[in-house]
Amino acid sequence: MINDKEFLKFEEGFFKPYFEKFIEFKRGKGEKVANSTLIRFRKLNNSLNQYQTDQISEQMILELLAPRDGLSEIERQYMTSNLRQFCSFLVLLGVNAAAVPPKYMRTARCEFRPYIFSDEELHRLVVVADSLPSSNRTKAHQQIYPVLVRMLIGTGMRIGEVLALKRGDVDPINGVVKVINGKNGVSRYIPVSDSLKMVLSSYAETIDMSDEDKPFFISSYTGGHLTYDAMKYMFPKMLKAADIYTADGRTPNIHSIRHTFCTRSLEKMLDSGMNIYTAIPILAAYVGHVNYMDTEKYIHFTEQGHEDFIKKEASLGSIFPEVIDE
Repeated sequence: MINDKEFLKFEEGFFKPYFEKFIEFKRGKGEKVANSTLIRFRKLNNSLNQYQTDQISEQMILELLAPRDGLSEIERQYMTSNLRQFCSFLVLLGVNAAAVPPKYMRTARCEFRPYIFSDEELHRLVVVADSLPSSNRTKAHQQIYPVLVRMLIGTGMRIGEVLALKRGDVDPINGVVKVINGKNGVSRYIPVSDSLKMVLSSYAETIDMSDEDKPFFISSYTGGHLTYDAMKYMFPKMLKAADIYTADGRTPNIHSIRHTFCTRSLEKMLDSGMNIYTAIPILAAYVGHVNYMDTEKYIHFTEQGHEDFIKKEASLGSIFPEVIDE
């Protein structure tokens, strides 16, 4: 039973129990449903009640999403997103609900194009991290970056999550990394490979792990957490030393390592015979996504993967009849 004060203000009607299930479903996935979201759900519920029906028709959707006085464009976009998700949820529960027409969907524009590292390139990056030259002021970067780079490659964690780690978040004995309140408020435990476990154990022996609140990767300059600015400075230098560049001659973005992890992990799961509908939820939980669509955005064809797909797709040609142009 949801006891949020805002939910208690929902008007009684056919859809209120379904909104309760919808909110529980979203929270069950680890998704944060803030008070502002509950207010929008309440308004949508009240609007649906005006139709006095137990279904959502396409005409109702057109009327609800039509521009009108008092409804800003940003609020209309929120309503579009909420209505689209709610209708999809209702369909899963057997309620007759139309789909929100594609014309209402806002096209996301993103200039970022991930770079998928080859295994050989990742190996070169690790070699460079292991052989960083010392500086006059500190040798801490020679100790930190070999571990940090391996964590990014071996777990697919966001760079912000890695930099925010405290010593109490890392269990080198059992090989588990704990992420608390990551993106979208999602927390999770990340089991690591045996090889990464050994790296973490070796690194843990060089620092005082008894002080659980201290940063796992500490800046020798500030005494606090290693910063993202430090990574933005060091990462391109390491990529250049490893001779890794994109097609336009630039060094790849740090976030591309996460894309590479997701792509490679899915490839391995599918190659092992795992069904894609089983693989994607597992991968989503591991990398901290609140919904599967987020995970799908990280899946990219590699050159070899595309060739394999074409070969597999070609074998389907025999089951489709030829179209003869008369």
